[in-house]
Order: sequence, then structure tokens, then C-alpha cells
Amino acid sequence: MDEWVARERRQKNETIWSPKDVTFKTKLFVITVLPLVAVSILVGAITAFQASRLIEVQTSTVEQRILASKRQELQNTVALALTSIKILYDHEPGGRQAAQEEAKRILHDVTFGEDGYFFVYLRDGTNIVHPKLPHLVGNKWWDLQDPKGDFVIRNLMLAAQSGGGFHRYIWDKPSIGVEAEKLGYAVMLDKWDWMLGTGLYIDDIAQQVDAIRADFTANVRQTLLVIFLITMVAILLILSAVATVSFSEQKFADGKLKELTHRIVDIQEQERKRVSSELHDSISQLLVSVRYGIEMIHSKAAGTLDLQRQAENCLRILDDAISEVRRISKDLRPSVLDDMGLAAALVSLAKDFESQSGITVRVSTERCRARLSDSAKTGLYRVVQEALTNVAKHAAADEVRIALSAGVKDLTLSIEDNGVGLPSPIPTANGLGIRNMLERVETHGGTMTMSRLPLGGTAIRVTMPLATSNGPVEAA
Repeated sequence: MDEWVARERRQKNETIWSPKDVTFKTKLFVITVLPLVAVSILVGAITAFQASRLIEVQTSTVEQRILASKRQELQNTVALALTSIKILYDHEPGGRQAAQEEAKRILHDVTFGEDGYFFVYLRDGTNIVHPKLPHLVGNKWWDLQDPKGDFVIRNLMLAAQSGGGFHRYIWDKPSIGVEAEKLGYAVMLDKWDWMLGTGLYIDDIAQQVDAIRADFTANVRQTLLVIFLITMVAILLILSAVATVSFSEQKFADGKLKELTHRIVDIQEQERKRVSSELHDSISQLLVSVRYGIEMIHSKAAGTLDLQRQAENCLRILDDAISEVRRISKDLRPSVLDDMGLAAALVSLAKDFESQSGITVRVSTERCRARLSDSAKTGLYRVVQEALTNVAKHAAADEVRIALSAGVKDLTLSIEDNGVGLPSPIPTANGLGIRNMLERVETHGGTMTMSRLPLGGTAIRVTMPLATSNGPVEAA
């Protein structure tokens, strides 16, 4: 029966931790988590792609809007400049040369903003007005190129000759002393063969566009982060659900196995009780009857020495057989446990153990209400029996103390010896004996602890709940 119980426990462990279950849990995890991760990645990728396109469209729109505003501003500025020299250009008071000189003076003196000014070039590319770069005045710049290879003056001239137009190029920015992108606007004064123009630096547009792009990018990152966090929370919830299901299944399996183990132990104890009763009431009585018959033969064979000796040998053998049957019967199920209760059974067990091992056993018990079931009493008796066996095998002790006390709600059993104590680290319930003790106690809702005593030795403490109803007084 013990081997069958041990096999069932091994099968329990194999069932709980079998590769099949692990594979099932893995499959459950995969089929729930992978689709979620895939959807999250897809949503994130689509969001990033759409956001990238939206950023480009929005920044392009903003850039075009700013450029349109700048173009309008340039046209208005040139219109004001033309208005300021209109009388000179139309009527040429004092002659053409005098009018042109006055017009150049006016255009030279008119500035706007930090880097706004007017420039004038002749048709051949000769500069005649440039308030910011005076070294350009009087020189021909028809072939002037910017760092990108653009022919600046030629293209401005073409835009002016087409009725007024815009051109983008790279030019020195006076306020910072470095080259920057500039949007120029030029018109032709055909009567004087002048190209009048001005421009606005548009490097600030790039800065504005970059700032807008950075804002959009930050928003997209926050959106992706939210998607990631939602995915992680969902994965954690799924993991928690899988763990809960797994724990519930394992707890259910443990409960069923404990119930089965309890049932097996009950059947085992019933079988032991039946066999013990059969040995005590049947086999033992038959042996005693045979002994009476042999004693009668021995008494009537007074004149036959050989027959008397044979009878005496048979009597000795029968006495040994009767003692062995009674010992086996008592080990299987002590009748005192059923007849007189747990306390008397522990005293009897202690006396037998003391006579067999030579180890002194001191037993202290209290009387309590009959609030322990027969199976609980049997379980405690087996715990003490297993503990004494361990003391005899491993403790090297010469004294054992057993104490049984009952409180209001709990019954406490302690077993202490003065031996070598538990090994370090303290063993867990891997051994079959300790596991049996634990399961017998836990089956009835109790707890069992093992510890080392300060002066050496081992202490086992069992606490088991008592029934609330009161009954007749007896030794537990």
C-alpha cells in the first residue's frame, strides 16, 4: 500500500510538471500573446508611416504658406520702393543722370528690418546700388555664382525681364556674417535699363519647419509609447490569466490528490485494523488453543521423556509465534488507540520503543474533550511513530520528550530529542517519511514544523484544530 501511495505521488509530480502540460501552457501563451503583439506592431507601423506622411504634408504646407507670405511681403516692399522713385523715374527732373543719382541715393538709404535692403544692377550685371556690400558697387557680376553653382545675377535678371519674378539663392547675411538661403524679387526699370530688387532671408523658415517637424515627431513617439504600454499591460494581463488558470488547475489537482491520498490512508488504516483484528482474534486465539493442547500432551506424557522435550520445544515455538503475532497486530493497529484513546496509545508506544531501543521516552499528556476524529488520532499516532523511528535511526539520542496538550481551539503535539539535531540545511519534505507525516497532518487541517533546538536535538511541533462541540472527557 505504501509503495502504491508513493507511486501515486510520483505520478502527481509528473502530471503537474510534465512536458505535455508545459507545451499546452506554452501554446496557450503563444496563441494569446502573439496575435496581440502582431496587431500592436502592425498598428504601430501604420501609425508611424501615416504620421511620417502627415508630417511631410503639414511641414510642406506650412513652408509654402510662409513662402507665400514672404513673396507678398517682397512684392509690397518693391512696390513701395518704386513709389518712392516714381516721380524721378517718370519725369527725370534735372535730367536723367541727376534723376538716376537721386534715385540711387534714395534706394541706398531705404532699409527694412535687420537685413533688408535694395540692390540695383545694370543689364550687363554691373552693380550700382548695394548698401550692405559696397565693394560690389561699380563691378560687373554677371557670372557670379553662389556655393550651389547658381548664377545669381543672371537668374535675377531673367526673373525681372519676365515682368518681375522670384529667385532663391545663397547670399551673405549681414547680421550674422555667414551665407544663408535668400528669396529675391526683382523688376526691370526698362527706361533706365535697371534691375531693381530686394530679398528676404528664409533660413528662419527652415527653423520653423524643423520645430514643427520635431513637435509632430514627439507626438508620434508618444502615441507609439502609449501603444507599447497598452500592449505590455495586455500581455501582463494575459500572463496573469494564464498563471491563474495554471495555478487553479494545479490547486484543483493537488486537492484531488490530497483527497485521494486521504482516502487511501483511510483504506490502509481500515485494512490494517481488519488484519490486526484477524491476527489478534483469530490467529492468536488459534495459536493459544494449540498451546493448551500441547500443554495437555506435555502433562500426560510424564513417563515419556522424549515426548515431553518435544512438547516443550513446541511450546517455546508457539510462545514466540504468539508474541510475534501480537507484535505484528500491535504495529498494524494498536488496539489501545481504539479502546483507550490517543494519550494511552502514545504511552504504550513510548514504552515499547523504550524497551526496544533503550532510549528514554518521557510522555506528558493532558485530558481534553473528545474533539478529534478517529482518523485524526490515527494520523497523530503515526506521526509520533514515524518520528520515533527517525530518532532511532538518525538522531543518536538517549532521551525523547513527547508532549500532548489541548487548547481552546487547537491541539498541540511536540516531539523533542537530545540527539545530533537536523542537518544543515534543514531537509524539506523530500523523504517519504517526512512527507507522510506532513500529509497526515495537512489532511486534517493541521501544520507541522521542524527545527533545531538551541542545545542540540530536533523539535517537531504539530498543531491540529479541534472540533468546536464539546463531548465527554477523555484522554485525547
